[in-house]
Amino acid sequence: MAGKAPREVAGLGRPETPREKSERVAVARAERKARQNTRNLVWSLLASLGVVALLIILVVRPDSNLVDEVDWVAVAGEAKDQLPGEPIVPMLSDLWSANRAEVTSEAGSTATWSIGLLGPERSYVFVDQGFDADALWLAERTVRSESTGSVTYGYGRPNELVWVEYDRREEDPTGNKAYVVVLEGEAYTLVVGGTDERGVREVANDITYQLTQGRLQ
Repeated sequence: MAGKAPREVAGLGRPETPREKSERVAVARAERKARQNTRNLVWSLLASLGVVALLIILVVRPDSNLVDEVDWVAVAGEAKDQLPGEPIVPMLSDLWSANRAEVTSEAGSTATWSIGLLGPERSYVFVDQGFDADALWLAERTVRSESTGSVTYGYGRPNELVWVEYDRREEDPTGNKAYVVVLEGEAYTLVVGGTDERGVREVANDITYQLTQGRLQ
């Protein structure tokens, strides 16, 4: 059987020499290796981007599954015996969850009922109800700021109450106490504050409605 004829060198009209063949094979191998390296680099880059995206989802989102949800309504029922009065319990939509609900003992109040709420658009709202709370207790929650006026919450007359406003969004636009409102009750001071006015308003509206309906004391 006749052997395979040597490859003809393009443009020269003669078979390639062993040296030319060796050089051609070496160039082809180098090109294949370069293409393989490029593919590997692309896949590595895509994998890195995937890891970054996963970290953003898990770390940045405060409402991710990494946050243990707390049933603040159930905790309030259990906490009644630890408080000198009825705990404030906002009734909100399923878009809201809580990451804490607890009774604490701290300077300036007989007892404090406190809830941390996570709401729509990554908002955070806290509700602090201080029984027999003094000025020091309140100052801690308003960051010792001056009042910026008053605001009315509720769902229209006669279900409205006037709250004292502490708008700190210019000096602390993303802080947990960027916007705070305060309502003085007979036996407690109620503070609702958070990262944005919209979330605070939604929680304060519900609390106001319940208070004016006699559902809360």
